[in-house]
Amino acid sequence: MLLNHGLRTLRVSSINMQTSRRMFSKDSIDAAALPFKAVIVTPHSSLPHPLHGSTAENTLKPAVIVLQEWWGVNDQIVSHAQRIANNTDAIAIIPDLYNGKVTADSEEAKHLMDNLDWPDALLNLEALVHALQKPPADAPPFLFKDRKVGSIGFCMGGALSLALAARMAEKTSPLRACVSFYGTPSVKLIDVSKIPSSTPVQAHFGALDDKLGFSDIQTAHKLAESWDLTVKKLGGAHAHGFHSLESNVFVHEGVGHAFMNENGSSKVRDVGGEVDKTWEKVFKFLVEHLKTV
Repeated sequence: MLLNHGLRTLRVSSINMQTSRRMFSKDSIDAAALPFKAVIVTPHSSLPHPLHGSTAENTLKPAVIVLQEWWGVNDQIVSHAQRIANNTDAIAIIPDLYNGKVTADSEEAKHLMDNLDWPDALLNLEALVHALQKPPADAPPFLFKDRKVGSIGFCMGGALSLALAARMAEKTSPLRACVSFYGTPSVKLIDVSKIPSSTPVQAHFGALDDKLGFSDIQTAHKLAESWDLTVKKLGGAHAHGFHSLESNVFVHEGVGHAFMNENGSSKVRDVGGEVDKTWEKVFKFLVEHLKTV
């Protein structure tokens, strides 16, 4: 399926459990192995990719789970996923948490998000992580290591990205990287303070964001303090050892909620190319933690 977005053409494939199985390839995702409907976005082969040459021959191509805003799986989230795939060489997977429902109306979007069963969504996302991590049944088991999997999300998806990392932190195979944009989950759902103990993590917020208790600057500072406390309790050790960039909360000046969106509908103003600088920071982070050699 081709989606036209501005001057670019995004190459994506909608998949579900009914999709026929393909021959095994370490550089692709077996659609039939995924637990629910999703969109797979692969890198444009004509572009240079940072992970190229940083992936061992006996390792599956890394995957990044890209989690939607409250609108659903729209052109914007697919555009984000394509950008991530193109600039990292990872395969991007967008779970369809609304099962095909998409809206541009904020009231309907709020209704969809409010009616999302978050604990159930976390269970499904955990199943997706496990499905992505393990080599498919038709892969030679003695040749291939588990796939490295990371997550990134925006708004509602940002909250889910943190929640998923916190949930997987309790498992034997945690996420290898987690990025969140302007969203935090309810403390009643899960404790995200433990993420740095197992997963490198970034969280990004706009200084002018007014979503109180979800993505405003006070929420950002509270999150940073909780991660600092976790790292102190670990004696200064972050996930996978000592590293100064393992858990960071970034507050971006001059921008508000959803400042990464290309349509600019929620962007206050982009000061000094903040969006491009932020993408570069994200790409570098993902490549650092998803590379295999």
